[in-house]
Amino acid sequence: MRSRSAALDGSWPQAAVTPIRVMLVDDSVVARSIFARMLGNCGGIEIICEASDGDAAVASLEENDVDIILLDIEMPKRSGLDALPDILAKANGARVLVVSSFAEENGPAAVQALSLGACDTLAKPGRAGFSGRFSEILIDKVLRLGRSALERTDSKYAARPLPDYRALTKPRCIAIGSSTGGIPAIQHILRNLDDSLDCPIFITQHLPAAFMNFFAGQLDGLTKRTVKVAEAGERVKHNHIYVAPGHAHLVCRNEGNDVIIGHQSRYSASRYCPSVDAMLVSVARAYGRDGLALVFSGMGNDGLVGARAFNACAAPVFVQDMQSSVVWGMPGAIVKEGLAAAIMTPAHMTEMLSRLTTSS
Repeated sequence: MRSRSAALDGSWPQAAVTPIRVMLVDDSVVARSIFARMLGNCGGIEIICEASDGDAAVASLEENDVDIILLDIEMPKRSGLDALPDILAKANGARVLVVSSFAEENGPAAVQALSLGACDTLAKPGRAGFSGRFSEILIDKVLRLGRSALERTDSKYAARPLPDYRALTKPRCIAIGSSTGGIPAIQHILRNLDDSLDCPIFITQHLPAAFMNFFAGQLDGLTKRTVKVAEAGERVKHNHIYVAPGHAHLVCRNEGNDVIIGHQSRYSASRYCPSVDAMLVSVARAYGRDGLALVFSGMGNDGLVGARAFNACAAPVFVQDMQSSVVWGMPGAIVKEGLAAAIMTPAHMTEMLSRLTTSS
């Protein structure tokens, strides 16, 4: 049986592992057949069941246990988006990967799917584009999401709320970094943030550039604060939330008594754009120990370099716990290097931030 280790070069080394169980939900028989053949070529993946619409998927989950659900959005009878909450309720922890042409053409639908609990999205190509790079990316996502599900039970990385909030002071800014599975955590924080904590908030979320305006608009509906995609050259204001654009890194700098936002086109320390590292490093320089960072679920280690910068100026970094994360790559990298002030659930982070509103 082939290894679960994802290899974008298309090679899948042999290893004795339990296969990742996959469910295919798509109204196109052709698409399901292509996905089954594509994923079946990787021995670490097993197709357990298929469904042609949302209701059929919910019914199938009554009888089948799976690890990953590939979900189309546009389907007859009941769309994937409409059925997603019910699918997640029956999924017993399975991760949903939206694979749909709507994932690229319809930004609001894709962002809504992520907000409802889908882990990731992937644009479905035309029939001629299913091979090559698309196949490699799909297999990589399925393997990474499937593997992360098995790693969530390590108790030494369970949530450990900070025991004494009195050691913290009210921050002058909050910087949030997030990727796969992190959008619901961001929403929870903003929805429950105390109004008296009026410091600016910077957010870097790994999303395509075309989705950022929709994402910012969605967040704007959760809070009284002004939410916007950050513009280069603007002065940072209180009660504002600045979302990184998808085509550049969100950075900031001091200019007299003001903090000014910038767009950085390149950042050699990270392969991601926008990069959490680029944002955190600049925030550490601009705010020093008065900054506070939250790092949520995500693949890879984006945020680790930034956490080092925060640590160097004695600013705290709080990370999401393994159990509530979809993928514990980004938070885990920070924890394993000893840079996290605490491992917390989003609810614990909300409690912490509420207590900081009374800090001097």
